[in-house]
Amino acid sequence: MIHPISKIIAFMVLGVLMTSCIATEKNHALGSDRIEKSPNYRDGKFQNATPWRRAGFGKMWNVAMEYTFGDRVDAEPSQPIPLQHIQKFEFYIEGSDVLRFARLGHSTILLQMGGKVWITDPIFSKRASPVQWAGPKRFHPVPIALEDLPPIEGVILSHNHFDHLDYDTILQLKNRANYFLAPLGVGETLASWGIPPEKIKSLDWWENTHIGEVEFVATPAQHFSGRGLFDADETLWASWVLRTSKHAIYFSGDTGYFDGFKKIGEKYGPFEITFLENGAYHRYWRAIHMMPEDTMQAFKDLKGKLMVPIHNGTFDLSLHSWYDPMERIAALAQQENVKFLIPYMGQIVDGMHPPETIAWWKKTEASVATNEPAVETP
Repeated sequence: MIHPISKIIAFMVLGVLMTSCIATEKNHALGSDRIEKSPNYRDGKFQNATPWRRAGFGKMWNVAMEYTFGDRVDAEPSQPIPLQHIQKFEFYIEGSDVLRFARLGHSTILLQMGGKVWITDPIFSKRASPVQWAGPKRFHPVPIALEDLPPIEGVILSHNHFDHLDYDTILQLKNRANYFLAPLGVGETLASWGIPPEKIKSLDWWENTHIGEVEFVATPAQHFSGRGLFDADETLWASWVLRTSKHAIYFSGDTGYFDGFKKIGEKYGPFEITFLENGAYHRYWRAIHMMPEDTMQAFKDLKGKLMVPIHNGTFDLSLHSWYDPMERIAALAQQENVKFLIPYMGQIVDGMHPPETIAWWKKTEASVATNEPAVETP
């Protein structure tokens, strides 16, 4: 049983992720000419294209009480979830046209594209928190040890929340990755952590850059930023388009549903793979975290071919059961006749020939009811 004090601290971390109202640390000072000249920066803050209203204190207090003391159903897996350990040298294969990926947990994707390996929003720490003695704890180990990663050409970052920009992981990747791609302002944070400036590529929305055969476009998202009380929205948040002459991929980061998906789809779609946020949702913060129905509509707007739901299955960051995101999006995809894949953690997927989804989250809970051991590798 988790001690209530630990859960209260975990919810304080969650509060930062949802409202930026809990003090943790002050971010690196911002104010470069490039940031101030951004069309998305006004009155000292980055802005969404469509303003959103944060949930009031009363609503968040009720959520806090339920999160901390409520009789929640299956907030965490009751047995180890299916996971495939990726061995050293196993992931990368030769070929500039190869498209493959593996989910490492939450929004961390190991991706081979354009002959190189990339990683999104890497978090290898045990907790999504500024400290490792409290805060939301991982449901499962990372499928590959950080030291066993193949050479990383670039780290792709969507924003600076603790479950997406992890200090300890970034420091460990400092000398293992050649580039760090980040929204405006986040690059300054990386530089303050010791990442060499020549490795950092900071982009505003709709700006692009090329690394080898891959073009990267920082595209809009509807979210917010902040790691403490005094730095709300001082850095930008973004989704990402990755393109080569052969492939096109979309990575949503964190976002609510907005009309920007249609604009991105019209300009850069269709996408062979869309990695779309689907988890840690609640009706109080729907404007900045999509509900499953929003994820489905975003997929359609983007002109996606294969939907891969992310931001689920690793941390307890809302009030829904841990498997609710998978259950709901799978049901919607079947109803809409949409091609989707929910791979188990560590499953290496051929992006050109993806397998069918196995409902591994059901097997985990079913094993408890039947007293059967949960499998480690499906």
